[in-house]
Amino acid sequence: MKYTVYDRLLRREVGFGHQRYSSIRGIYGDRHWIAEMDIVNELEGHNGCVNALSWSRSGRLLASGSDDHRINIHSYHPESSTSQFNLTTSILTGHRTNIFSVKFMPYSNDRTIVSATDDVRIFDIEHSGHSVYGSTATSRSTKRHIGVHRLQDGVTLTEGDTNAKAFRCHTDTVKRIVTEDNPFYFLTCSEDGDVRQWDIRQPSKTYPPLKERSGPRWASSSDASDNVPPPLISYSRYNLDLNTVSCSPSQPHYIALGGAHLHCFLHDRRMLGRDKLHERGGKLASSSNRTGDDDVLLGKATQCVKKFAPNGQQRMGRNDSGHITACKISDAHPNELVVSWSGDWIYSFDILRSPDATEEIVPSGVSTSDLPHRVKDKGRKRKRPKSAEVAADVAERGGSRQRTESSHRSNADLDEGLALRVNYGNGQSEEIRIEAPQSPLSEHEEAELRATDHFRIAKTTVKIQQKLFTPAKSLVGQDGPGTFRLSFTSALGFAAAILPEIDEISRSWRYPVNPHEVDVALQNKLRDGRASCRRFLQAAGTLARVLGGQLRTGGNSDAITSQYFATVQPAPNERPLPRHEQFSYDFLKAILLWLDSGLGALVEGFSSSSAHARLPVPRDANIDAIDDVLIPYLLHLASDDPIVDVDASRFAIDDTRILYPTEKEAVVAFARTLKVPFADLIGSAMSDSEDSSTKPSVQERHAAISQWALKVGRGVLMNACKDVRFASVDRAFGGLGIADASVRAEEHALRERQEDIDPLEHDDMVVDAELVGGPRAAPSIAQASQSATPDSLPELSGQDTAGPSSVPMITAEDLLEEMLEDDDDDSDGDIDPSEEDNEDDDVDEDGLARTRSGRVLWRSDFDRSYLRERVERHIPCSPHTRRYTGHCNVRTVKDVNFFGLDDEYVVSGSDSGHVFIWDRKTSQLVNILEGDGEVVNVIQGHPYEPTMAVSGIDHTIKIFSPDAQEQYNARKGIGVHSADPGLSSLVFGERRRARMSRTSDSAGRREESQEAASDSEEEDAEVALNGLASRKRMHQEYEITSQNDMDRKGGREDAFITGWRRRCPVPL
Repeated sequence: MKYTVYDRLLRREVGFGHQRYSSIRGIYGDRHWIAEMDIVNELEGHNGCVNALSWSRSGRLLASGSDDHRINIHSYHPESSTSQFNLTTSILTGHRTNIFSVKFMPYSNDRTIVSATDDVRIFDIEHSGHSVYGSTATSRSTKRHIGVHRLQDGVTLTEGDTNAKAFRCHTDTVKRIVTEDNPFYFLTCSEDGDVRQWDIRQPSKTYPPLKERSGPRWASSSDASDNVPPPLISYSRYNLDLNTVSCSPSQPHYIALGGAHLHCFLHDRRMLGRDKLHERGGKLASSSNRTGDDDVLLGKATQCVKKFAPNGQQRMGRNDSGHITACKISDAHPNELVVSWSGDWIYSFDILRSPDATEEIVPSGVSTSDLPHRVKDKGRKRKRPKSAEVAADVAERGGSRQRTESSHRSNADLDEGLALRVNYGNGQSEEIRIEAPQSPLSEHEEAELRATDHFRIAKTTVKIQQKLFTPAKSLVGQDGPGTFRLSFTSALGFAAAILPEIDEISRSWRYPVNPHEVDVALQNKLRDGRASCRRFLQAAGTLARVLGGQLRTGGNSDAITSQYFATVQPAPNERPLPRHEQFSYDFLKAILLWLDSGLGALVEGFSSSSAHARLPVPRDANIDAIDDVLIPYLLHLASDDPIVDVDASRFAIDDTRILYPTEKEAVVAFARTLKVPFADLIGSAMSDSEDSSTKPSVQERHAAISQWALKVGRGVLMNACKDVRFASVDRAFGGLGIADASVRAEEHALRERQEDIDPLEHDDMVVDAELVGGPRAAPSIAQASQSATPDSLPELSGQDTAGPSSVPMITAEDLLEEMLEDDDDDSDGDIDPSEEDNEDDDVDEDGLARTRSGRVLWRSDFDRSYLRERVERHIPCSPHTRRYTGHCNVRTVKDVNFFGLDDEYVVSGSDSGHVFIWDRKTSQLVNILEGDGEVVNVIQGHPYEPTMAVSGIDHTIKIFSPDAQEQYNARKGIGVHSADPGLSSLVFGERRRARMSRTSDSAGRREESQEAASDSEEEDAEVALNGLASRKRMHQEYEITSQNDMDRKGGREDAFITGWRRRCPVPL
């Protein structure tokens, strides 16, 4: 008898102190009541799906919102009736779409109610003298009867009867209302990405709708305004739909919210906006040194302080399908949060708890740039060669490649590691040093590596190089930039996506305090690497735009283009550039300014009122400054290096491959070209009758773009980015320079294309190769055929020129295997589709982005998924503490809630039409109830009794209680109104029970399940014609949960929409 409800009652009666065990809350939370719960009533009154339920704080009223745009209010145990519920009031809300949330305002004597859908409305129920607790003779004579489903005991109130007010600041559907411990304020969240706080004392004009500037004037509302109060929290810039928000009355400063994202975000109202520039010790904020992101952060009324995800996954990948349908902070335990994910389980989180020092932290599988050390393996050590030593090796093998005895290593060098001895047919040999092999990365380490910022930036840089220098033809049979338009569009899109992230990392980069000279040199080198990468990406995007690339980012594409790609720009706060980079970028800038806007823009682009090394032209100079100042400036920087045609084969002769033998000759040719005007600028003023000898010489703009942008511009840019490689970029942004196989293949193909071929060099045949030096050295390990050539050594020739920053991550065995096998890799270096890489989706020939499975994604979805992975990415993520399983949450947006006076239980609906009840502490499933004929969406517990209201697709509300007398009355139909069978779950329940019976018979249930089922059938046999049969389904737990698992994993083909502008379920 111990630990039962009877023991609790006994202790309470004998007065064993005011212990929690025997208190009222403890008794009402006993499992006995949960196990005995069953249906006691079914409330009609709606003619649409019931999407919202709310008990008043007194527990005497139950409000419901439906697709019929009505709010019905039922009185619980009314004084004027012996029935359990009476429908006393129905409000014509004036909403135009389905009602998704209804709440009673606290401390309002149950007379103020709030609803939300297309807008937010406040109703004063007793404004016209009507009492919600029971209709009087006066109210019956002055108000219209409800008359829904032959129910004549209530009245209908209009907007005028309730003094309704409408708040319309949200621009999309409002999904949830949260009341605070205050009679005036409440919160709402919407699919527009905003969380707003409202004051019911304010008039409607205080919260007007936002004026739409894009549409016509006649289509906008007459009371629309630009002066709309700012939201409390906003994720609208990420295009993030919000579905749920929760706030605990005892800790109102914490706000939890979730939506179309993997993470549930926790905001703290005590944390106001941040001035990150001031925190970094920067100068006083101004329009010149403050960005849009800084302004948004400074203007925030709250800050996200923590986020939650299953297993603590720190980042949401582009292809992750996380979607939160509901979250709830416990009222009794305000530090506990439960979150329900669509297609997943319900998870519990501790808001304040941090991992104990003795606990093992389970890695999330995802990392951020703030934690680059997580990809390191301290157990793996590799001795790095000195840079001078490696440079000597590169010069030795990348120069004339004459094999002499001077290239042999000493015994001391051989003892340091392995070397590959290659014997050639001319009797000479060469020993090529091999780095100590690294152990291959595990799948978990590769996933962490690919998710870091530095890896993504470096990989995007390689992608842009590939798109610009090895573009794929999209228009066969045409010449000029239009042939490669899709490749240039992809390059421009990649640059626009990654440049804001680079600027943010550079601004927030932290430097050591009181650094050593070595630290200063290292930080300067990393800073120069970041600036070099930024210069290349910005110039590449500008060149891609001039060549016909289009930025597909929706309405803000013009703003992004003007900010980043109007002209070639210097990197912010850059140090002095290497001479070849300064010439290349300034020469490219001059070419693009001239092609874009003519000679005037060229002069203006290189002019400055103050002295600047890269702006030599005075401010008020005319076009004569081009010959007097600009051309000499470029000639001074130019070198004798050639400018090659990027599209020509590297095996072609110099006459066809080299555009200009030296950079100086290219500048001189450019100066001559500037003298010839464009044909579209002088027009057709010259008539055909004039003598051709008197006509001025002109040039076509498209021909100039083909020559100077497509050929010369890309050749100049290729010279500028010779040092921009994956390893250097990755290290500059905090990585280790480690690349995966796909990136190495792409970069290897690019370097091969750019490598010069010596026509006088004669390649000798490889006779044999062997490993020498080190304990694992072996004698002759491979014999090559007499016809073998150095082309059989792709990795040797490709990696030798990579320099000290591109050490290949391959073992000696892998190297030898690649020597002996043919190179089957694609020459374009594309990533193998079988590899797990979800970072980039290329655009195909049709201009569409496709996933690995071939599913088409429009560019807007592509950009939206990119924005989602940037939401609060640096906020720490906490793992779950418990998991509640068994239900299925796929088809609709389901709520999750706590149940019990002390929140002892967690409750949720399911696609199977059942109510699932779990023990909050143990996560054990304690009961299953059938709550709807199709899907259960909403569950609301009574504030003082172990009673719950349930609704879903049905047009009725089900009431569950452990009260045995009420259950008996429900079976006999006492106090239960008969309703239209098509709108009630009575018929649905019979069909479901028959279906479950057939399923359980075929599955062979256990003996105790059969006994429970037989008991249920006996009870159903005693049910009156208009009575309610038992809805207990715990005896079918195995069948229900197994079917839910199948449906959750995709076994169900039908899906339903019950949301915006839908009156009933519609198959997709």
